[in-house]
Amino acid sequence: MSVRIFARLGGVSRTGFAQIRLLQAQAAVYTETGDPQSVIRVVERCLPDKLSDDQVLVRMLAAPVNPSDLNQIEGTYPVRGTFDDVVTGSDTMKAAVGGNEGVGEVMNVGNSVSGLAAGDWVVPRQSGRFGTWCTHTVTSAQSLSLVPASWWAGLDPLDVACLKVNPCTAYRLLRDFGQLDRGDYVIQNGANSGVGRAVIQLSRQWGIRTINVVRDRAELDELQQELQALGADIVVTDKQLGSDDTKRLLKSLGAPIRLGFNCVGGRTTLQMTKFISSGGCLVSYGGMSRQPVTMPTSLLLFKNLSARGFWMNRWYVDATNSEILEKQKLKMWSDILELTRSGLFVRQPLAVSRWPNGLDAAEAQPAVRNAVAWGAGLKHAFVFGN
Repeated sequence: MSVRIFARLGGVSRTGFAQIRLLQAQAAVYTETGDPQSVIRVVERCLPDKLSDDQVLVRMLAAPVNPSDLNQIEGTYPVRGTFDDVVTGSDTMKAAVGGNEGVGEVMNVGNSVSGLAAGDWVVPRQSGRFGTWCTHTVTSAQSLSLVPASWWAGLDPLDVACLKVNPCTAYRLLRDFGQLDRGDYVIQNGANSGVGRAVIQLSRQWGIRTINVVRDRAELDELQQELQALGADIVVTDKQLGSDDTKRLLKSLGAPIRLGFNCVGGRTTLQMTKFISSGGCLVSYGGMSRQPVTMPTSLLLFKNLSARGFWMNRWYVDATNSEILEKQKLKMWSDILELTRSGLFVRQPLAVSRWPNGLDAAEAQPAVRNAVAWGAGLKHAFVFGN
């Protein structure tokens, strides 16, 4: 037997199966790939009038805007958006809902769904299953992962919404690419990014020291102080990286630089790699400069360095088919959220766009357009509801 829900905007449905009140159902969608600011638009969305046995009705609480989301809208990301029928009043269009990360609250479940109940908090199991830039969604239970209430109690929904990508990437970079002993160093570029900040904070908790490369900028002193407050040991600019002073400093550390983390590529990554100690590894998880990663033969032969790639989405896909990785995933989430609750881990700075109940699509559109602009400054995130 299907669970019947009320999907029109506003009002209450009273049926023999269930009573659900949806204050508003909106979504930021695109019908074709292209420039995010041009193709994304907010629509009033009619949800299906019934839940199938395996479906879940979710009210979204918060969702960030990641660079990978913008790449997906452009059509340049390996995981493509899911283009489904989106019903908007009397019209139906093939469209994808933007966003891949976020947290929502379960409002109702289909008859065959087990392990989820109204009031639970859930996150997408994998990217591309359903879009998160929406006030409500109906999706299959298999596309959701439960976040136990004891893990998120007392936390801001944004802390959970931003959990799966950047903090978890940092966690896996530090755990999966070689033995790191207390006092060892890692070196990273893009140190003020979401992953970079998470690497700094997790390293501090685990006794690992960090060398952090950032782009030269006018507000450098302020950024250095900010990263040092998070636990950064050394902060240098990309222009300082090849200087004699930096070379002397990093050669005098008295402990090995075991790993290098790259999200930039190009010349800066080559300079950074030269400081990695013999037997170490360069791990690339991004390529913001869109320049290739190069490594001289001498580093491979005489320092026995290795180069690896890491993509968090692929790790999550692998975890769906591995009990060991699934357990590691849950421990990872629990560890990060516990550090957050203890005040030992903070999410990266965000520009928050409120998406309150009662806002019509035309009113929501400007905030969404601003949030999906490349070069918008701080990373943006949507917070839904009042």
